[in-house]
Amino acid sequence: MFISAKRNTIRYFSLSVAILLAMPFGWGKISGFTNWISPFIMLNSVFALKSLVLLNGLGFVILIATWFKKRFFCRYLCPTGCMLDRIPKRNNLANKHSFRNIPLIGKLLAISSLTGAIFGFPLFIFLDPVAIFNGFFNSLIQVSLYSFLISGAGFLLLLIIQWIWPGLWCKRICPLGGLQLLVWDVKSLPKRVKPTTGKENLGRRLFIGSAVGAAAAIAYPFVVIGKEVSIIRPPASVTPIDFYALCTRCGSCLKACPTKILKQDTRFGAGLLTPEVKFENGYCLETCNACSVVCPSGAITLFDVDAKSQLIIGKATLKTTDCLLSFQKECDRCKVVCAYKAVFIKAKDNESIVLPEIDPVKCVGCGACKIVCPKNCISIN
Repeated sequence: MFISAKRNTIRYFSLSVAILLAMPFGWGKISGFTNWISPFIMLNSVFALKSLVLLNGLGFVILIATWFKKRFFCRYLCPTGCMLDRIPKRNNLANKHSFRNIPLIGKLLAISSLTGAIFGFPLFIFLDPVAIFNGFFNSLIQVSLYSFLISGAGFLLLLIIQWIWPGLWCKRICPLGGLQLLVWDVKSLPKRVKPTTGKENLGRRLFIGSAVGAAAAIAYPFVVIGKEVSIIRPPASVTPIDFYALCTRCGSCLKACPTKILKQDTRFGAGLLTPEVKFENGYCLETCNACSVVCPSGAITLFDVDAKSQLIIGKATLKTTDCLLSFQKECDRCKVVCAYKAVFIKAKDNESIVLPEIDPVKCVGCGACKIVCPKNCISIN
């Protein structure tokens, strides 16, 4: 009883912290911080990018703890599992036991995703329960019912599944739970004399999951290529195809962006719910790298602010016929606001009129000039 009470205290404290950091309260670089403690996100990212950052160490610590305590993350830290456990259970024994014959899909998802990550394409990183949990809170900052439903769909679906089949997601489907079970299986191998009769042994699951993951990862680029949508991504984003696979859709970058220019792509396709840049009320600050700091998967590569002049997200184009200078009216806002010295005002040959020009080499597409232009004659592509 004491152990159960102590575990519940830890779970509720962890849930409270996760909710607080997932809320759009302007936490900046600590938005969605709980994503970093997921060993499933960590391993997919490390395997896919063949590199790691300091915060990946949190995921490693949890993975080590899982070696000593079965499903450690589920027992103590998972905010999604804690909330699902609060769903009232229906008094239906048939439903309660109906999924027991369902195989441990979570193990296969974990193996397939990690194998795919080795080939560069983590297949199921977006199914991580912590990412789904954090992504749900993006629905609170959506401006339309459609965007609200799309943003919260993943978590809402888990709530429905939990109500109909209590425990199905956590015990059979969750890839993070499956990863923890795999760790425990590996630990238990020396104690096993032979596989349990009537059940798949670990070797068979590893073979099937690895084969599926490898085949899917190899086929993935051929399926996705040609379907990329021409949109502007955050600075230091990986290639579009890699971005689709690596992005967890957790929404941390949206909440961390100080100018709120990052929005979720709500068009159905490979890029659904991934972040895109929209210069509606702000621009990409030359002094900011928050999106790269909070990204737990490396879809947005961690970069230093000093390197931002080399990180091109688009190019500014100018329609000079609409420019105030074309009408002999003074204006140099685009030149003044450009932190990269990419805009200059130059006299036209053999004419008395002067017009702004944009240096395509220096321009990074930050959008500052577009925002300040009084005639809206600048676009970023």
